[in-house]
Amino acid sequence: MDDEGYFNALVCMFEQALKAITALEPDLQKDFVDRLERVRSEGHNWGWGVGDDMDDLMAEYGFSEE
Repeated sequence: MDDEGYFNALVCMFEQALKAITALEPDLQKDFVDRLERVRSEGHNWGWGVGDDMDDLMAEYGFSEE
């Protein structure tokens, strides 16, 4: 698999995790969102715009810190 395909798959799985979290009761979401925040933060070190894509997804699913 090429780098772009790998990172696209990674972002896709990140979105799947966000979808799963939104199905949880709000009081159960925090720990999972915190984990994804750590992944998102690391994503800014990986290139290919991974961190930016993850930022956009966090905002789209309503978990943006902004």
